[in-house]
Amino acid sequence: MLQYDVAMTAIPAKLHEAFEKIRLGKVEEGTRLFDRVEGCDAIKSAALAELSYFRHDWKRGMQFLRDFLASPEDWETVRYIIGGYKESHFTLFVLCTCFLDSWKESRSYLQQIKKQYDYYKPYHQVVSLISDPENTKRRLLESRPKLKENGTVDLEALEHKAGKVVPEHRSKRIARRWREPLSFDALIHEAYVKISTTDHIAFYERYTDRLEKAESHQEAAKSYIALENEQEAKEALRRYMRCWQFKEPYQVAPIVLFADNELWAIMSDQRFTESLLVIPHNRES
Repeated sequence: MLQYDVAMTAIPAKLHEAFEKIRLGKVEEGTRLFDRVEGCDAIKSAALAELSYFRHDWKRGMQFLRDFLASPEDWETVRYIIGGYKESHFTLFVLCTCFLDSWKESRSYLQQIKKQYDYYKPYHQVVSLISDPENTKRRLLESRPKLKENGTVDLEALEHKAGKVVPEHRSKRIARRWREPLSFDALIHEAYVKISTTDHIAFYERYTDRLEKAESHQEAAKSYIALENEQEAKEALRRYMRCWQFKEPYQVAPIVLFADNELWAIMSDQRFTESLLVIPHNRES
């Protein structure tokens, strides 16, 4: 925990301000502030890579990503706080490779950083994917969520549970007693897993305004895609952006949306993904 706090405070205040502006949808204003901060090049590169993905600028995204992964300058600063976030960037490394058709160059680069990442399981998974271009392209670009026609529970049972969700002020008291209060987000996730796709969407649409977690909208988007309703899928991701909260201090956009293969049907729309950046996408901003 001490190392985490050190990493957090090591980022200059001006850079924190830049990240905050970008998360508020003021992308150009935020990135201009990068020039006023010396050093922290790898951390800046991580943020610039994220923006490049949403703009479908795969070439710049790949360059910024390589700078982030390979740079020794800020590695000690960020190594303790990247966790699963780094794994998403590795997935995007493969996606960039697909679009740039740079399989040979990517294999060479992975060999260069092998010593730095040899301990890291996702690194070896990426090496395997890069070694199998055709199947990797199919896996990343052609995956679609499956339409589920039947479920293990019915909609009525979940509606009954929804009636037991307690108000927010009471749920906080329950949480203080080390019990997990029942929430609409938890029920929506149960619906996504256990009932038919059509019923999941019906349940989601009934309680959309009561949801707090971005992941609830991500799952809804996948159900809409399965139902071949891409317009509503995009609307669900717009709601996702308004709920999304960053997990790392230098994270400016949810790249997990690109790492989720089943969302590619709509994330392949460059105009749409660019439009997501202007949505203020941090509840705490």
